[in-house]
Amino acid sequence: MGTRVLLLAAVLATTGCVVESGGDEPLCTPSTCREPNRSQCVVEGDEARCLCDAGYVARPSGACERVSEANCAEHPGDAAEPDDCQARARTLVPDGRVNPRSIDPIGDLDFFRFEARAGRIYSVTVVPEGGSLLPRVDAFDQGGVWLDAVDGRPRAEMTFKTPTTAPYFLRVSHSPVDISAATGNYVLTFTELGEDDHSDGPDLATRIAPDAFDTVYGRLEYQRDEDWFEFSASTTSHYRLTFESGSSRVLPVVEVYLASDLRQPLFTRRNPIVDFTVPAGGTAFLVMYLPDGGQGSYGFTFLE
Repeated sequence: MGTRVLLLAAVLATTGCVVESGGDEPLCTPSTCREPNRSQCVVEGDEARCLCDAGYVARPSGACERVSEANCAEHPGDAAEPDDCQARARTLVPDGRVNPRSIDPIGDLDFFRFEARAGRIYSVTVVPEGGSLLPRVDAFDQGGVWLDAVDGRPRAEMTFKTPTTAPYFLRVSHSPVDISAATGNYVLTFTELGEDDHSDGPDLATRIAPDAFDTVYGRLEYQRDEDWFEFSASTTSHYRLTFESGSSRVLPVVEVYLASDLRQPLFTRRNPIVDFTVPAGGTAFLVMYLPDGGQGSYGFTFLE
């Protein structure tokens, strides 16, 4: 199935090759990054990664090109220019409001950089102010790998989780959903919301057990968020999940996996009451998510 995270299980490929650590050898000591213009070695998620050298920018082809007007436009505009590529991104600080910026002239791109912490959830909102701008926000990792995007209607709001402690980047532009060429001012708000309440995968799944007097609560906090729960399954048991109802609750999709096969769920259901058995005992997992990428809180009891 694969985790439906923004990031957000960032695929470290193409524009940022990953180097194996080589056992107990210190990462990046010595560096094995020897591609032309890609000799910067950084540690990300317990792996060494090769990035473009300072003064170079990663291109979709995978090459590291020297920053120039050809790949990082220079033009008049707001006080942050030039900021049309990652190499010239302006720093963002969580819980801060960026003074009005502009997408101007037509085709302008505004890049922002922030220092992310692993497993934290961040929110960015871009609100247009006058003009005909329909903003779009794209997210990239530090190697230039595209992660996700949101188009404004009319504001653009993106909530996402960063899987590693590393720099990440946001890009604001005029949305291609609007076929007209547009410019205009906008205000950007950037917030760190905290840690995810439940893990997005089996390794750190929340341990639960059937209990008629215990309600399990969770919140799907960003696009493609998943909440994983682990329990000890028995072939002789009949299990029931009963979800709370009400205007403050969402009804998530439920999938059940055995630890022996995390690729294929035993079933997928979206009902207020879910009854099931398992064909084999041992460790099993419940996975909750919303198919439309929505967000919201849920609660359920787990009975045997």
